[in-house]
Amino acid sequence: MMDQAVNFDFFIRLVRKYWRAILGFTVAGVVIAAGLTFFVITPKYQSSVQILVNRRNTNAATEYAGQQADVQMITTYKELITNQVVLSPAQKQLRQKYGIKRSLSALKDEVSVTSTTNSQVFSIAVKDNSAASSSIIANQVARSFKRQVKKIIKVNNVTIVAPAEVPTSPVSPRKAINLLAGLVVGVLLGFMYASIRVLTDRRVHDVEFLTDELGLVSLGIVNHQHRHSLKHQKANLERRQKAPARVVKQNGSTGNARASRRV
Repeated sequence: MMDQAVNFDFFIRLVRKYWRAILGFTVAGVVIAAGLTFFVITPKYQSSVQILVNRRNTNAATEYAGQQADVQMITTYKELITNQVVLSPAQKQLRQKYGIKRSLSALKDEVSVTSTTNSQVFSIAVKDNSAASSSIIANQVARSFKRQVKKIIKVNNVTIVAPAEVPTSPVSPRKAINLLAGLVVGVLLGFMYASIRVLTDRRVHDVEFLTDELGLVSLGIVNHQHRHSLKHQKANLERRQKAPARVVKQNGSTGNARASRRV
């Protein structure tokens, strides 16, 4: 049985024999995924603010070179935004103005910076458990960056192109993807369970397995009966054999009584 080839027919027999187990694992996977998605995992909201940083060049000949330099500087801006140079002032302002308390490590985990190739505009995205807090934190980090970059790199032309707005729906968890993942995992576990049961089952269930799979010659079939069944059949046979003897005895005694009366 361990050497049985895993082919399409094998899976067909697997489904026919263990479809209840496969269905059970599938339902369980979907239910667990739904429970985690709707009741355990905390929803996350994301809000982003777009920023443009460029240096004004009066000379048209050097304007293109200045734009390319600004694009290359975005990598430096990313490092500053995710560093305590920008996050520490933002943390203080958030606590004093809005009552939002976040540690520096928490802010660093929530803040991310994204940019598009050959674009001077980049985005500061904040992912938080609260929709309102995500937009407030994003805007405050952008204002803190605008102040600090003037001191560090001496760049004055920092423009907040699009401020962050309060998101209306969470970005995680993704309900449809989680439910689909639970469905797939449940089906796979069901097939794994059924495959293990089949591959570890060394019992012979029918004659076709001996003749077709193992290539043995069938010489005959010997019926097997359970010991309890044999005892039950023997008891029934004894009861049947005793019943006619009792009738004969009763008839014999009745005949003798009639004979005595006639005498």
